[in-house]
Order: sequence, then structure tokens, then C-alpha cells
Amino acid sequence: MINFKKKLHSNLLNIFKKNILTNYRVIIKLKSPSPKLIKKLKNSTQCKIIHILEHINILCLIITHRLLSNLIEYPEIDYISLDAEIFLCANKTLSSVKTPDSKVISYNSNLTGKNITVGLIDSGIYPLESFTKPKNRIKLFKDLINDYIYPYDDNGHGTAMCTIIGDKFIYKNNIIKNASECDFCVIKAFDKYNKSYCSLIFKALDLLYENSTKLNLQLLCLPFELNEFNEFILTIFQYFFDELSKQNIIITIPLGNNSSNYTSLKGLSLLNNCITVGGLNLNESSCGISNKKLLKPTLISIYENIYLSNIDPKYVPERNNQYIYPPKIKNSFVEYFGTSCSCAYICSLLALLKQKNISINIRDSLSLLKLCCNKIQDVDTSIQGLGTVNVNQLLE
Repeated sequence: MINFKKKLHSNLLNIFKKNILTNYRVIIKLKSPSPKLIKKLKNSTQCKIIHILEHINILCLIITHRLLSNLIEYPEIDYISLDAEIFLCANKTLSSVKTPDSKVISYNSNLTGKNITVGLIDSGIYPLESFTKPKNRIKLFKDLINDYIYPYDDNGHGTAMCTIIGDKFIYKNNIIKNASECDFCVIKAFDKYNKSYCSLIFKALDLLYENSTKLNLQLLCLPFELNEFNEFILTIFQYFFDELSKQNIIITIPLGNNSSNYTSLKGLSLLNNCITVGGLNLNESSCGISNKKLLKPTLISIYENIYLSNIDPKYVPERNNQYIYPPKIKNSFVEYFGTSCSCAYICSLLALLKQKNISINIRDSLSLLKLCCNKIQDVDTSIQGLGTVNVNQLLE
């Protein structure tokens, strides 16, 4: 074999040497466009193509051990890594609760997120009436897991994020309703167990990137975490973040739900051209980085005691190509917690900012946050970043 050690990421090299797997889920980097090789792979019975990013010469495949052995010899192949698992960043209580006592608060009643489209890659979106009536605010739904046409959510996480962004929820006995008129483009890339793969996320990002102008996409919420340091995979994520930022699309990501120590910052949290949001739970939030070159998290936000409308995760939207109407949900709430919630809340505020000034980009939003955030006393900057946002000041 020719330089096979240099072509394989260490995580793949170790398992490849042992020859114990029949198939591998991999991400391949080509040195240059290779239409002949791609055609050969498409016709191969030893390969299943997940997605091809032709503009950056990336192939996401499931291949046999034998085919992998052959591909290593190809001069067109630059690098191969195992696909990485990726996980959602919020959890919910196991049982639903009755409607908590609450009162309505309003930051700026003139701002509702109208004409602002938010992209979300998650577990789906349940067709709640608040999303579909009087206007259907779900502009796009794409299912990469089960290939259903109509919106659904067999986990609940995606619907929870959409509720925090563009519906009402209860936080500390206050009903908060921010971007209640924004639209959604939701890609279901996570299964009902909170898990996905980077290859599916790349496919979702590629879809949103290619259609961002048509969809009028302004914001992108990515409420998940990658619990490893894989420079090759992170480089692909950074490419998408950079390209989306060039189109004035503001990306929000969670810091992650690792333990509170100075080695817990991993994965997407390390990337540029995004707003990284930590949780306002200083005993459990991940520690970040604070130096002249990098400030992570960017800020912290609500983390727990968040009550949202319950859904039916067993709902299937179609059978025999026929649409099935969702069942009526009892008036019950479920409690969510995690940095996904923190990320979604900041995304909702950015939707209101975008309504005020559609041209605001990532740099503008960071400058505004610096002016409108307050530090928490006696808390290290590596944990809180800029601190907590003063919403009234931000939206005035």
C-alpha cells in the first residue's frame, strides 16, 4: 500500500488494521474533482453514497473493507476519516407537567420576527397550530432519516427549539414570546435517540446553503455538539460557516453539555463565524476559552426551568402516501434544559434584530452583544463570555 498511514485518520487507521468491520461509514477528501471515480463509486455494489459535496471534493460513503483497501491506492484520494457521531444538546423531564402559573412579559411588541426565516437542523418539527395557523410558517421540511414528506418530530427536541425561537414558552413563571411570526426551514437529520452523523449534517448544510437565497434564510440554529477533536471534519464545518456568513446568515451554536472544567470545550464550539452560547447554569456549564484571539462562549443565556407545549413523538405524518392529521395534544407542558435551549433563545433575539435591520451580519451582531451584555460578578470570563444579554437594551 502507498502511504496508507498518511491517508487515513488515526481513528480509521486503528480499526482498519484490525480488519474486524465489514463496512465503514467514511468521509473522503479528493485531491481534485474526479468525475470518473465518482461514477465508478455510484455503480459499485460495495458502496452506498450518503452525499457528495462536489464544490469541495468531499464524499460521504458507506463502503466495504475491500473497497476501502482499494481506494487507499487511488492517487485521487487525499484523506479518509470515519464519519463522526453528533448529538443534540438538550434534555427533557420524563413526564409532562400541568401548566405552571405564569405571567406574560414583552420586550418589544413591535418586533415579531416577521419576514425572517430561521433554519434549523434537528429532530424535526411537530405541526403545532401555532406553526401552521393562520399561516403555515414551515417553509421547508426535509427528512433525511425516514424520508417522510410532511413535518413531524419523533424526538421533540426540534419542536422545542422552534418553540423557543418562534412561539411562546414559560421561563421562571414568565410567558416569553419573541419571534412569533418568523418562518422555519427545518431539516430532520437526527433520529429519535438524539443522534446523527456529520455526513448527514453536511448534507443538510449543503441543502440550506444552496437554497438560502430562495428561502430568504437569515439565521441558522445548530443545537448539537461534536464530542471530539477531528480537524478534518471541523474544517468542513468551518467551510460551511464561512460561506453562510458571507450571505449574512448568522449561525448560533451551543457551547455543549460537557462538565465544568477547562478541558471541556470541543468540536463546533472552537469554530469561527458563529455565536457560541453557554448555559446560565454556572455549576454545570462547560468552561471555554478567553484570550486575545478567541472568546468562547460568546455569551450565556437561559438554560433550565423552561416549559414548552408537549407533543406526540409517536405521530407518523403519512401512511401509504396519504397525509395523517396530527392528534390533538392535551394542555400539558414538558420541561427542557440544556445549552440547546440557550442557543435557541439567542437565535430568537437575533431574529428580532434582523427584523429591525435585515443587513445585520455576524460581526454587527457581535458588536451589539458586546454593548448590551452584562458580566456576572465573580464568574470567570471563560465560563460566561460577554455575560448575559440585556434584552431591552439590545432591542431598543
